[in-house]
Amino acid sequence: MKPLDLTRFDLNLLVVLEALWAERHVGRAAQKLHLSQSATSHALSRLRTAFDDQLFIRNPRGMAPTPLAVELMPRVAAVLESVRLVASPRGPFDPARLQATLSVAATDHAVLTVIAPALANIQAAAPEVVLKIGPVDGDSAMRQLDAGEIDLVLGSGSFAQIPQRFDCQLAHKERFVGIARKGHPALVKRGKTLHMALEDFTRLPHILVSPRGDSRGAVDDALELLGHSRQISVTCPSFLAVPFLVGASQSIAVIAERVALQMQETAQLSLFELPLALPTWEVLVIRARGRANEPAVEWLTNMLITN
Repeated sequence: MKPLDLTRFDLNLLVVLEALWAERHVGRAAQKLHLSQSATSHALSRLRTAFDDQLFIRNPRGMAPTPLAVELMPRVAAVLESVRLVASPRGPFDPARLQATLSVAATDHAVLTVIAPALANIQAAAPEVVLKIGPVDGDSAMRQLDAGEIDLVLGSGSFAQIPQRFDCQLAHKERFVGIARKGHPALVKRGKTLHMALEDFTRLPHILVSPRGDSRGAVDDALELLGHSRQISVTCPSFLAVPFLVGASQSIAVIAERVALQMQETAQLSLFELPLALPTWEVLVIRARGRANEPAVEWLTNMLITN
């Protein structure tokens, strides 16, 4: 890419580039910018000339960014955010005076283990803030962050490979534990923790958390490596219901430790160490790099990762 001559480059073209990136469609970008479609097309042509690259290539779903566009956008977003901060000077950020709706896409697990512990502090610090929580999946969440439709994403598992244009902050690490009803005869106490023999673990009926209706999970893969299998007696789409099913039966289940700790008294559960090794995972707060320094976004991120 040839160096830009800033004396001849119209910085407003970066605003057009930002809109095209978010919308992936000239017509929708034009509407967002309150420009005509022809003016937006002309701006795209000027951008292509300036950067000596197509930037966006048409496909049946709209336009796909080129590798150069993907590389440029985090820096473009940061430049535009800096310009907006300069153009809109403000005093020190005070969450108590903030009147805004902050949108967060989160898994059910993240709502329970990240948002719930922080909610009282968020409401005390910013009583006029409305926290809008929506569902999440990896692809749509990234598109919503790109488009500025949401402020943060809370996720784990499938979010392990996050594109470089996003900033990730660790909320906490999570691990799996076993749960059984209190007083279950297969539980054995060793020191301060409860355990279950692998023989009992594979013999007893299991309740599987299965949002998509799958009949296997990470436990089955780990057992297969050991030459064992287990008996799935119930599959349930909601991990919040599983502790109550376990507490009311002889079945056992494997769930996230933080969920189990919050539910153990209500559902009358005992937690036990698993007789096999399972990987841990991270729960992340994800935001667009260009917005990471926005006062409200930075404040909410800090509230979520410090609880």
